[in-house]
Amino acid sequence: MQVLVIARVVAGTEKEKVFPLVKPEAAKVWEYVAADLVRTIHYIADMSGAVLLFEAPSLEAVNEAVAQLPMVEAGVLQCEVLPLAPYTGLKELFAD
Repeated sequence: MQVLVIARVVAGTEKEKVFPLVKPEAAKVWEYVAADLVRTIHYIADMSGAVLLFEAPSLEAVNEAVAQLPMVEAGVLQCEVLPLAPYTGLKELFAD
Protein backbone atom coordinates (compact mmCIF):
# COMPACT_ATOMS: atom_id res chain seq x y z
CA MET A 1 0.00 0.00 0.00
CA GLN A 2 1.17 3.52 -0.71
CA VAL A 3 0.89 6.20 1.95
CA LEU A 4 1.62 9.91 1.63
CA VAL A 5 3.11 11.53 4.71
CA ILE A 6 3.12 15.31 4.99
CA ALA A 7 5.60 16.30 7.68
CA ARG A 8 5.78 19.87 8.97
CA VAL A 9 7.72 21.51 11.74
CA VAL A 10 5.35 22.35 14.59
CA ALA A 11 4.43 26.03 14.42
CA GLY A 12 6.42 28.15 16.83
CA THR A 13 9.24 25.63 17.20
CA GLU A 14 12.58 27.35 17.69
CA LYS A 15 15.24 26.64 15.08
CA GLU A 16 17.64 25.71 17.87
CA LYS A 17 15.44 22.70 18.64
CA VAL A 18 15.26 21.61 14.99
CA PHE A 19 18.82 22.02 13.71
CA PRO A 20 20.46 19.37 15.94
CA LEU A 21 17.91 16.84 14.68
CA VAL A 22 18.45 17.40 10.94
CA LYS A 23 21.27 14.88 10.53
CA PRO A 24 19.65 12.12 12.64
CA GLU A 25 16.38 12.71 10.76
CA ALA A 26 18.12 12.41 7.39
CA ALA A 27 19.87 9.23 8.55
CA LYS A 28 16.56 7.65 9.58
CA VAL A 29 14.93 8.61 6.29
CA TRP A 30 17.92 7.15 4.42
CA GLU A 31 17.43 3.94 6.42
CA TYR A 32 13.81 3.85 5.21
CA VAL A 33 14.85 4.55 1.59
CA ALA A 34 17.46 1.77 1.71
CA ALA A 35 14.80 -0.60 3.10
CA ASP A 36 12.38 0.33 0.26
CA LEU A 37 9.94 1.75 2.79
CA VAL A 38 10.22 5.34 1.51
CA ARG A 39 9.98 5.67 -2.27
CA THR A 40 10.34 9.44 -2.67
CA ILE A 41 10.90 12.47 -0.50
CA HIS A 42 10.53 16.13 -1.37
CA TYR A 43 10.77 19.36 0.54
CA ILE A 44 7.68 21.52 0.65
CA ALA A 45 8.69 24.52 -1.49
CA ASP A 46 8.62 26.98 1.42
CA MET A 47 10.88 24.61 3.39
CA SER A 48 8.25 24.21 6.13
CA GLY A 49 8.51 20.45 5.94
CA ALA A 50 8.65 17.49 3.63
CA VAL A 51 6.42 15.06 1.77
CA LEU A 52 7.32 11.37 1.77
CA LEU A 53 5.77 8.55 -0.22
CA PHE A 54 5.88 5.33 1.76
CA GLU A 55 5.19 1.89 0.38
CA ALA A 56 4.47 -0.61 3.11
CA PRO A 57 2.42 -3.72 3.82
CA SER A 58 0.10 -1.81 6.16
CA LEU A 59 -0.86 1.59 7.50
CA GLU A 60 0.30 0.43 10.92
CA ALA A 61 3.81 -0.16 9.54
CA VAL A 62 3.92 3.42 8.23
CA ASN A 63 2.61 4.84 11.50
CA GLU A 64 5.29 2.92 13.41
CA ALA A 65 8.02 4.18 11.06
CA VAL A 66 6.81 7.78 11.31
CA ALA A 67 6.74 7.56 15.10
CA GLN A 68 10.44 6.58 15.05
CA LEU A 69 11.57 9.68 13.16
CA PRO A 70 13.85 11.67 15.49
CA MET A 71 11.97 14.93 14.94
CA VAL A 72 8.65 13.25 15.67
CA GLU A 73 10.08 11.67 18.82
CA ALA A 74 11.32 15.11 19.92
CA GLY A 75 7.90 16.67 19.30
CA VAL A 76 9.11 19.19 16.71
CA LEU A 77 7.54 17.51 13.68
CA GLN A 78 3.88 16.73 13.08
CA CYS A 79 2.87 14.31 10.36
CA GLU A 80 -0.32 13.85 8.42
CA VAL A 81 -0.54 10.25 7.22
CA LEU A 82 -2.74 9.74 4.16
CA PRO A 83 -3.34 6.23 2.78
CA LEU A 84 -3.67 6.30 -1.00
CA ALA A 85 -5.87 4.32 -3.39
CA PRO A 86 -5.50 3.95 -7.15
CA TYR A 87 -7.23 6.62 -9.21
CA THR A 88 -10.02 5.04 -11.23
CA GLY A 89 -11.46 8.14 -12.90
CA LEU A 90 -9.69 7.52 -16.21
CA LYS A 91 -12.05 4.64 -16.95
CA GLU A 92 -14.70 7.29 -17.64
CA LEU A 93 -12.83 8.19 -20.82
CA PHE A 94 -13.62 4.75 -22.21
CA ALA A 95 -17.12 4.22 -20.83
CA ASP A 96 -19.85 3.45 -23.34
